Amino acid sequence: MDIEEEWILLCPNEDTQDQGLAATYWGLFDGHNGPMAAVLASEQLHHCIKEQLEEILDVISGPCNVPPPLHLAGHKGTQTEISYGVEKNICVENLVKGALETAFKNCDELIEHYQASHNQAGGCTVLVILRLLGKLYVANAGDSRAIILHKTQVLPLSNEFTAVTERQRIQHLAFLKPELIGDVFSRYEFPRRVKRNDIGKKILYRDYFMSGWGYKMAQEDDLKYPVVHGDGRQTRVMGTIAVTRGLGDHGLMVYDSDLQVKPFLSCIPEVTVFDLGQQEFGQSDVLVMATDGLWDVMSNKEVADTSQRFLEDQNHNPRRFTMLAQCLVNKARGTLQDGDWKLEDGSFASFDDISVFVIPLLNIADSV
Repeated sequence: MDIEEEWILLCPNEDTQDQGLAATYWGLFDGHNGPMAAVLASEQLHHCIKEQLEEILDVISGPCNVPPPLHLAGHKGTQTEISYGVEKNICVENLVKGALETAFKNCDELIEHYQASHNQAGGCTVLVILRLLGKLYVANAGDSRAIILHKTQVLPLSNEFTAVTERQRIQHLAFLKPELIGDVFSRYEFPRRVKRNDIGKKILYRDYFMSGWGYKMAQEDDLKYPVVHGDGRQTRVMGTIAVTRGLGDHGLMVYDSDLQVKPFLSCIPEVTVFDLGQQEFGQSDVLVMATDGLWDVMSNKEVADTSQRFLEDQNHNPRRFTMLAQCLVNKARGTLQDGDWKLEDGSFASFDDISVFVIPLLNIADSV
C-alpha cells in the first residue's frame, strides 16, 4: 500500500495563519497477518506527522543556523538557554527527526487502541520520505528500502531492520528482562540448534555484546529455542516474525504460549537526512522506494541498471517514471514457467507483495 501527498504546513498560532511551508510526503506500508494495520497506518500516519510538524512550525521555518529555543510558545530564550542548543548541537534537522519519531509512536498507539477495541491483529512495516526545507527526511521502520540513482551512483537512504540486523538489540532485551522469553527461549545464538550430546562441550556462540563469535560450555538451558533463529530471510524473532520494526502487532503471541512478541518489536523509525542542495540532478536521476518484495530478488545495482536503460529508451515519454515502477514490479514478479514464477535467469521470482515508487529528482530539486 502506498500514498503520496502535497502539504502546506500551517502554524497553529492564529496570528501567523498566513505563514506556511510546502512539504511532500510519500509512504509505503507493507502489511503482514492481514491488511488492517497497513490500511490504518496509511490513513493516520500522515496526520500524525503533520500535527507534530505544525506544532514546531514557528521554529523550523526560522533561520536554519539558529539553535531552537529552550521553550516553545514564542519564548525567545536567553543567551544562556540558546547556548544549551549550541552545546548539544541541536538544530532544525533534529526537531524534524523528533517529530517523525513521535508521530510513528503516536500512530502505533492509535493502532493498538483500534486492535484492542475491534479484536484485530496484524502489523506493517513503514517507509516514509518527507521533502521539507530542501531536504529529504527518510523514516524507515522495517525492511523496505529507499535509494537514489544519480548518474552512475547508487546512494542508499535507508537501512533494513530484521531479526538478523537487530539480533544484538533483541538478545540484550532478553538479557535485561528474561521473563519476556520465559522457559521457552534462550538469548544465545548458536550456529545450529544445540543437541543433548553437546552438553558439557565447548561450542560456538554469540551473546548480545558480541559481533564476533566465542566458545562457551553447553548447558541444559542451551537446548531451548534461540530467541533469534534461522538463516537469511528465514530468520525469526521467537520463531514468529522476521521484521523487528513497524507499526501494529499488538497482542502478537508466540504460537501455543503466553509469550508476547511485541516487546521485542520497535515502532520507532531510523531517520536519515539527504540534502537536495548538495547534488545537481538530471532527467534520469530518480528516487526509488520499494518494499522487500523487490529487494528480495533484485540488488541495488540491478535496479539501477534496469532504471538507466529504461529511462534512456523512454526519454521523451511523460509517463516514463510510472512505467519504470511498473517495469520493476514486473521484473521482480517474473513470469510463469513450468508452474513456478521465475526471473529471467531462471531463479525463483519474488513471493512477496511488491510496491514501488519512482520519483524524479529533477522536479523535486527545482521546487526547493
